[in-house]
Amino acid sequence: MATTMSMAQSAVQVGIPPEKARQKWTEWTKEGGPGMGLKVGGKSEDVATGNLPEELRNAEAGTAFFEPGDKGGTEVRLQLRYNRDGLEKAGQGPDWVEKRINLYLTRFKNFAEGRKA
Repeated sequence: MATTMSMAQSAVQVGIPPEKARQKWTEWTKEGGPGMGLKVGGKSEDVATGNLPEELRNAEAGTAFFEPGDKGGTEVRLQLRYNRDGLEKAGQGPDWVEKRINLYLTRFKNFAEGRKA
């Protein structure tokens, strides 16, 4: 049986040029991406995507776009493809993914512009 994926997206303006924003994104996400850490002793540790169980690696997929924005800045747009059935089974509401994307983008904007993420 094929899995049907849904997509959500949002964008944020970052006050640095697109190439620098892309470099900052790579620095910030590392291999696993934000939110991919495991809790160990109350702290979150980064986990490379390859070290995640197979079912978690295939639960969602995302793409980030870096386009010229206002005043020499960048519009960073994040698209996330996800399994709606899995989301419902986990007890999450329909707006959970959008809230998550907005949180990621807010944290990234702060990081890219030198504020606490």
